[in-house]
Amino acid sequence: MNISTIKGVRMEAIAACVPENKVDNLEFARSHFEEDMTSTLKALGVLERHVAVKEETTSMDMCVAAAEKIFAEGGVKKEDIGAVIYVTLTPDFLMPNNSTYAQHLLGLGKDVATLDINHACPGYVFGLWNAALIAQNMQKKVLLLDGDINSKYVSQWDKSTALLFGDAGTATVVTPDASAPDWHFTFMSDGSNRDAITVKLGMRYPLKKEYLDYQVWEDGGKRRFIDMYMNGRAVFDYVVDVVPEIANAFMDELETSGEEYDKLVLHQANHFMLKKLAKAIGFDHKTQMPVCMNKYGNTSSVSIPMTISSELSEPVNHIFMIGMGAGLASGIADISLKGLKNFGVIEKDL
Repeated sequence: MNISTIKGVRMEAIAACVPENKVDNLEFARSHFEEDMTSTLKALGVLERHVAVKEETTSMDMCVAAAEKIFAEGGVKKEDIGAVIYVTLTPDFLMPNNSTYAQHLLGLGKDVATLDINHACPGYVFGLWNAALIAQNMQKKVLLLDGDINSKYVSQWDKSTALLFGDAGTATVVTPDASAPDWHFTFMSDGSNRDAITVKLGMRYPLKKEYLDYQVWEDGGKRRFIDMYMNGRAVFDYVVDVVPEIANAFMDELETSGEEYDKLVLHQANHFMLKKLAKAIGFDHKTQMPVCMNKYGNTSSVSIPMTISSELSEPVNHIFMIGMGAGLASGIADISLKGLKNFGVIEKDL
């Protein structure tokens, strides 16, 4: 098992932003699907989702708003930022990248390094790892933005995805601090199963007119070719069978166990699935596993910082973090949130 240990960094501040428009999931299900979806919604754990209604809205709007909240109220100076990392699978453009434009919108120095990371479900953990490495190396604060506008590529008529996804953006500041506890990371990547969750709009399939037409597929989902496809069974098997093995091996290497952590922060994929995962790795889902998907849905990689922003308003020290899904891939981290300034969740007209 490959483990990356990073010394001398801490998470200084975090904030999140969502569209103020709320979708009641039960009402949505009744208006879009003929069958009763009550039991499905109970298993998913998604009561409502925040979804942008303005066509021009992107994740950039939400991430920048979250970052400005930190700069305005968090005591973080823009001139202290050495790098911007932007995690997203829904960038404004294929080129140029989001992080460079975020530098401009936020008024950061032109000597700031900028980097985009295209990752879905486990993306925040990969982003946090990179932010920590850069903060340690440069001895400068790193602004980590993580946002997705999932509603742009999720069909409202596909039962496997329509009831699950919301839109959100977050900002995290990672700061050099020689006195901070060590952070530990491990990762798992299995590209042989990439078809389990896909959005096929890209250079492999250049855009064609017919890709914009809705059709009913073999799995029963009604969607466009460019919309997200998810094989729920394959994802479930991966999360409940494969991820626990990795997480338990990681804790064995660190000589820790579930009861030693204050909280277990998981990618908000599916509530039923998360409870099974928590149990398999020795955590109590009732006391240790905060959940925000009931209010915000699955916001892709954004769901981990969303959970911290919305559910961990009280001081928390030692957390175990798992992002798992598309790739298929996982990122797992053992970090401290000691001293974190949490600015919660902003709602904007988007």
